[in-house]
Amino acid sequence: MKIICEICEEELDSLGSWATAKDLFPKIEVEQRWKTKVEIKITYFNISNYELGQWGETHEHEEVCNRENTVLRITGMCGLRNDCHGTGGRQKFCFFVFLGDSGHWYIHRSVASKGWLECPPENLLKRLRKLGIGADKNVIQQGDFLLKPANGKALADENFKHEYMGSGHHRFELPVLRVGGQIWVQEPTMLKHHAVDGIQHPDILVPVGKYIVGTTSMGLEHTNQRD
Repeated sequence: MKIICEICEEELDSLGSWATAKDLFPKIEVEQRWKTKVEIKITYFNISNYELGQWGETHEHEEVCNRENTVLRITGMCGLRNDCHGTGGRQKFCFFVFLGDSGHWYIHRSVASKGWLECPPENLLKRLRKLGIGADKNVIQQGDFLLKPANGKALADENFKHEYMGSGHHRFELPVLRVGGQIWVQEPTMLKHHAVDGIQHPDILVPVGKYIVGTTSMGLEHTNQRD
């Protein structure tokens, strides 16, 4: 696999009056037109608007790939001065673009923790897999809705008190129990996808067990995602 990475800079005219440094985080675009290579465009932002009292830039950034070119880590820091409401400051960022088991290229925004920032590139994909991100092996996945067996992390039975029918277009045929980010399927049920844009995922049978619900947040995107 070959990654073609294009780095761009863009000067913004203005930001919202309550803008923070996060509003300068990079824009990442992924396009895979060939099986053997992927194009990744990263746009870093700056702003200098004296009338609004907004000055900011991407102070530093780094792009690192593993040897197989299956994961790209994008890190850096943005700074903003926003005199409108004094909401400026500095904020680190950490993004990953990586190849999932399904063949989709995913964009994941992670916390800019020491563990993610200093993780050797060759271990990044393994670390992402531990979260169930982009996986379709030993998990139940329907589009961008993923269930990972909780195993040793399962919560006690008494914690599950509220019924749950699914998220967004992904709905369970029978109600399951949920607490926080876990669900408890007490009898086998079908996970059905209610398409609204013509992209229809097949129904999936979910066996009895406790699962961690993942990959339904806006922090994860992939190139074929439509729902």
